[in-house]
Amino acid sequence: MVEPEALGPLLRRLRLAADMTLEQLATAAGITDRALSDLERGASRGPRASTIDAIADALGIEAAERSALTAAARAGRKRGSAATAQALPLPAPFADFTGRDAELAHIRARIGSAPVDSPCPAVLINGEPGIGKTSLAVQAATQLAPRFPDGQFFVDLHGLADHPLSPEALLMQLIQAIDPSTGSFPPRLADVTAAWRSVSKDKRIIIVLDNAANEAQVRAAMPAHGPALVIVTSRRLLSGLESVERVVLSPLREQEAVALLAEITADRPADEAELHELARLCANLPLAIRVAGNRLASRPDRTAGGLLARMSDEQHRLAVLSAGGSGVGAAFALSYDQLSDDGKRLFRRLSLMYGSTCGATTAAVVEPQSLTEAEDALDELIELGLLQEAENNRVQFHDLLRLYAELKLREDDDPDAVSAARARLRNWLLDTAIVAGQWYEPDAAADQPELRLAVIDSAASAKAWLAVEAENWFGALAEAAELGEHQRVVDVAESLHWFSDHWLDWGRWHEVFALSSEAAGRLCDDRLQATHLGYLSWAHNFCLAEYDVAARFAERAFFFARRAGDRQQMAWARMYQAWALLTQDQHREALAPARESVEHFAAAGDRAGLPQALIGLGNVLRALGRYEEALEAIERALALVTDPDTAPRASIAYFTTISARAHAAHVYVHLQQWEKAVDAVTTALQPHEKPIPFQHRIRLLGRRAEAYQHLGENSAARDDLETILRLQEAADDDTGAEQTRTRLQHLPA
Repeated sequence: MVEPEALGPLLRRLRLAADMTLEQLATAAGITDRALSDLERGASRGPRASTIDAIADALGIEAAERSALTAAARAGRKRGSAATAQALPLPAPFADFTGRDAELAHIRARIGSAPVDSPCPAVLINGEPGIGKTSLAVQAATQLAPRFPDGQFFVDLHGLADHPLSPEALLMQLIQAIDPSTGSFPPRLADVTAAWRSVSKDKRIIIVLDNAANEAQVRAAMPAHGPALVIVTSRRLLSGLESVERVVLSPLREQEAVALLAEITADRPADEAELHELARLCANLPLAIRVAGNRLASRPDRTAGGLLARMSDEQHRLAVLSAGGSGVGAAFALSYDQLSDDGKRLFRRLSLMYGSTCGATTAAVVEPQSLTEAEDALDELIELGLLQEAENNRVQFHDLLRLYAELKLREDDDPDAVSAARARLRNWLLDTAIVAGQWYEPDAAADQPELRLAVIDSAASAKAWLAVEAENWFGALAEAAELGEHQRVVDVAESLHWFSDHWLDWGRWHEVFALSSEAAGRLCDDRLQATHLGYLSWAHNFCLAEYDVAARFAERAFFFARRAGDRQQMAWARMYQAWALLTQDQHREALAPARESVEHFAAAGDRAGLPQALIGLGNVLRALGRYEEALEAIERALALVTDPDTAPRASIAYFTTISARAHAAHVYVHLQQWEKAVDAVTTALQPHEKPIPFQHRIRLLGRRAEAYQHLGENSAARDDLETILRLQEAADDDTGAEQTRTRLQHLPA
């Protein structure tokens, strides 16, 4: 007699042929996703006849296939009765389980470090909806099963249901599973706890408590003595639990997510680039990846490219990853529905953030409330796994949760209230950015305007805010540009241009000044266009090293400056152009704009610009080998900044002096006037109330070390090089540090 096909493989084949995801079939049949998954994976082999009928109806299969399905279930029930079935069985692990190697290794190491018969630390697996907490718990329990031969048990605590499993009901289930012969007892917690401790004593068992609602459920199931292992999963942090090993899950690493997709779609191979993009659109979230992978695997006529096209539409992505009331959206909804009204409203409003993270102050702006109230609401969102903690006391949610928040915002919030919240957030971010930037202006006032919530009372706190909120304030600036708030855009960029010198490696200054240049053009203001095109030239020159682009923007800046009759901006434009040409080794071409820059600054009476232009001219002359002329220009700059009658404001004079002495030292090195090079650097390095910027200090010490070496003072040279190395290591400048180590190795003793 031919054995019927096993239920699991048959059911999966019929489901895929019907073009249904696991979630769709479960919903249509009126059973849970987990029950259907257990059937397909073989964890459950003999379902009731009514369950099979419901599945067959949902599949819409013919009579022959229905008979085959019924026969497979009947055979499974027979095989199940022949064996000693354990109540509360551990579900079979996913055959295609992928990733989480680090987390599994950590759990095994913590459990394996304890003697076999000694108590084990409980393991609590936390994470957001759909992150794969249950699958990791089952995988860990399966791997550790040989160490716990007395049984492995799995209980769903229904933590997000209206009525989670009570501690009494949980313990009664566990007691009956471990010792079915246990008699009845009053359903009082004290009595059930005593019975549980008696039954579990000295048992080497694993208990997986899935989807815990609260600490009371978990504490009740902890054996008082013995080597039992308890693994708990929960969306909630369960912060009140003591002595537990916490494993907090993040989305899969990119390669792990792609590998999982490849496993699920093994019969439908896709281009690796398409798998990477699918994983990205799924935010590397295991549940989303399974839904997307099953959609691809279940449709022979569906391509990865077609699925990508549907998912690329943000408004449609959640619908693609949700099926029949289940999937990603349903998983998020279970947590969202647990929130208080205040928590729900803040969750929705956080989707208005421009960046990927925010702090309590920003949350208090987007949903007006006190800082304490905002912190409490954020804690609630973190507790339910709808936000994750990030660095610098900030929070974040991944792209899919953000899309869900945007969906709820559209569904539940008044459009006028949303517009008001967006405007409130945008204006607060831009107002704060302006105040923060002003701390870096040469004559920054100590009494800056007060800001709601943000405390910016120094240059250091200003830089900290601008850096941590960069994504948000830049997003607000871009939105202001889209809305036609041209003067607003110019004002923000103007306030930040001094600060930009202190954060060269940010990488987006060219975008900031491109927006402000465009805004200045829309305002039809030639002088503003010249100014902000100059800033844009600076950004391409010093931040991006795109010198040809910098030269083109400098030429455009000069055009508008000349049309406006603004000699000062004409001077800056020519200086930017000379810098760009010089950096491209176009030394002869750089000479004319460098000389023009000096002439225009002198004509404009610009005390700050003229010395810098002279230093720039000196650099061009030095590059041309005209060292005496270069030194003459630099010394003229030094004379201007040290003479009270011609010196600029003190802060600018200080840094210009340092720059001039550094460039003079460079010329002295070329002239082999080593003593003068040492004197120039030593004078520049004299203590001052303002610290010398990192790169300036590096260059000065490097020049002096070279001069010392030529003077035969190798010990002094070594001291300077070792100082440079310490500075580079502290700044994580690996390339510079390696070059300095090489110089030290070749320095004679």
